[in-house]
Amino acid sequence: MSKPSNISRRQCLAATGLFGLATFVGAAQIPVATSAAYKDKTHARSEAIPANAGPPFAVGVSKNSRMVDTGMGVGNDGNVYVWGLTFYEINGDIPTSGWQKPPQKVAGIPDGIVRQATGQIYNANALDKDGTVWGWGSYNFRDGTDAPKPNGNAKQVRINTAWNGSGAILDKIIAISSTEYAGAGIRSDGTIWHWGYPLGYGGNAAPGASQLAGLPDPSVAGNRPIYLKGAYTNFFLILERGDVYYWGGIGGNSLPSGLLDTGATPRLVSPLAPWFKRNVAPGAPYIVAVDGGINMGGALLSNGQVLSWGTDASRTGRGPTTTPTVPTVVPSLSQIKSMQFGFTGVALLNGDGELWGYGASDDYGQFPQNPTRIDTGVVEYGSGQGFYLWQKSDGSFWGRGYNPQGAIGLPIGTQIANRKVSWDLGMVTK
Repeated sequence: MSKPSNISRRQCLAATGLFGLATFVGAAQIPVATSAAYKDKTHARSEAIPANAGPPFAVGVSKNSRMVDTGMGVGNDGNVYVWGLTFYEINGDIPTSGWQKPPQKVAGIPDGIVRQATGQIYNANALDKDGTVWGWGSYNFRDGTDAPKPNGNAKQVRINTAWNGSGAILDKIIAISSTEYAGAGIRSDGTIWHWGYPLGYGGNAAPGASQLAGLPDPSVAGNRPIYLKGAYTNFFLILERGDVYYWGGIGGNSLPSGLLDTGATPRLVSPLAPWFKRNVAPGAPYIVAVDGGINMGGALLSNGQVLSWGTDASRTGRGPTTTPTVPTVVPSLSQIKSMQFGFTGVALLNGDGELWGYGASDDYGQFPQNPTRIDTGVVEYGSGQGFYLWQKSDGSFWGRGYNPQGAIGLPIGTQIANRKVSWDLGMVTK
């Protein structure tokens, strides 16, 4: 199959068989380092944020990947692995790529150094132990490398120039995430750096990575970012004091009603302000994570409840009589610890290892419209653009959803019920 031209998301999906239905995991929470140790003792959902730490070693299915038809994970050997659809330079090495492939190590990154990985459509980024970012895939302007790469191998992202330019290598990054066509990272000094397609997806117009301007000064107490998440076409960011920002957001975004595409200008997510940490009464729940898919989104509160919103009732998990555009608590969900949205649905994990989920009427991943317990004994999970994938406590991996290229194993085809993954994913066992 020939390499796709620079066409729209919906056209790309048509080429791969996804078009006509409503990649891999968009992680709901990324704990990141701050300049000083911090632990909130007031709320049950709080957790320690390490001081002056490097990137966490995130073994398992990738948190923050939005690839189409491709599974991705960080191995316990410190390498990135992909499976399912691996051409379009998705495996970083064209000669061994193809359809319906078992796990392959991504080529070009030195062995054993990867701590996190995140995927866009046909592109990806990895964060290594030294805080530098690697990019690879079909469209070099999405992954921040901005120039052809020999043999399709991954290359390091530089500041304000392509990977083969003279700019300094982007370093000291402690967490990364991505929208469909762009990536971003938090630097250890609290600044945000972004790269990729600029028009509505959160990237930048210049080659390489550049600093995102317009956020509060991170050297001021309370202003340091502690959470970064790429949703469908916009990024979400949470500061230490609890304020939630976004940038990007072209059509079909994951934002509450009334918010528009801001390009590369960060703006407060004002409809969520009643749940900002600095605005709630002592002991009241506040937002600790935000994520979203196409025309739907959600915010996780510190007490384990979930707020939801969407353009129609089927995107909220709150039933047919809900007012969808207004962020409101989903009454049937509690004790939730993390969430990950795909295109048109969301998977959520509670403190008892129960995987829950709901999806829109057109959910590719085949989740019910009302929140439902999907499985038990779950230790990790991912929401893909068209599928869901999770690992159980016995080490087995299971999946569900649209599967034309084997992201959840063979045989291919839509799975409307849970199915054990046929690939050996032992290298990404958590």
